[in-house]
Amino acid sequence: MPGQTLDLKSFKIPLGKLSPLETFRTRQGDVLSYRLYPAWSDNLIVLYHGVGSDSRYMCVLATAMAQAGLGTVVTPDLRGHGASLNAADPQSQHQFEIDLEELIIHIKMTRAVSRVMLAGHSLGGGFVLRVAVSDIRRQFARFLAISPYLPPSLNVFREDFGGWISPDGNGGFKVNMPVEFVSGQEKLTYSAAYLAAVTPSKNILADLQKLQPPVQVVVAELDELIIPQRQVQLFTDAGANIRVVKDLNHLTIVSKPDVWLPEISL
Repeated sequence: MPGQTLDLKSFKIPLGKLSPLETFRTRQGDVLSYRLYPAWSDNLIVLYHGVGSDSRYMCVLATAMAQAGLGTVVTPDLRGHGASLNAADPQSQHQFEIDLEELIIHIKMTRAVSRVMLAGHSLGGGFVLRVAVSDIRRQFARFLAISPYLPPSLNVFREDFGGWISPDGNGGFKVNMPVEFVSGQEKLTYSAAYLAAVTPSKNILADLQKLQPPVQVVVAELDELIIPQRQVQLFTDAGANIRVVKDLNHLTIVSKPDVWLPEISL
C-alpha cells in the first residue's frame, strides 16, 4: 500500500463520548492531565494515545472498554501533549514510567483497584511494550499494544510513513499535521531524547522473547504507517500474541473497536 496517506478528514471525535479533563500534580511539580471513563469494575486500564494528538481521540475505544466491563479506563496526556503540553521535557530515561506510576497512585487514592492493565496506540503502543519488559512490568496484569511504534531499525514503517511524520535526520521527527486540524495542543516535533524516553529499545523483541510478558498486539490490515506483515513476522518470532484486523487502518482501529475488542483478553 505504498503512497497511501493517513487521512484525518474522515476521523471524527464524538464529543458525546469524551470524558472531562482532570489533572494531578507530580512530585516533581508537573501538572499532568487525563480523562477517566468509569466502569463497574475494580480493574483499571491505562490507555495511551499516539503521536501528535492527545487523550481525546482515544474516547471511543476507552468508552467501549468501560462499557464492556473490562475496567475503568484512564487516558493520560503524555507530557508535552494536550493539557500536559507545558509539562517539562523528560528529565531521565525513565520519566514516562515515573509519570505512569504516579498516575496510578493518584487514581488509587480515589478508586478501588484490584488489577491494572496497560494499553496504548501507536506511540502509546510502543510505550506499552517498553513497560512490558521494564523493571515495573509486574505491576501490570496484561499489556495491549495497538499498532505499536517500534524502533526504525526493525523496518516496520512504510517508506513515506503515510505522510504523517518526517524524520529530522537526528533521530527525531516532525508531525505533518494539516493546518486545519492544528489547535495549539498538539506536539508536532519529537527529539531523539524524547523518543528514547518513551519508546522501546532496539532489543525489544529479544526482551519479549526472554521475559514472555502477557502481551497482546493488534494491528490493522490497511495501516498507512506500519507494515502489518512485518509486525506479524517479528512478534510471532518473539512469541507474542498478535492479531491483524481486516479492513481497518491506523486510526479506524481505535475508532471502530467493536470489530476486534470482544475477541481480546484483558
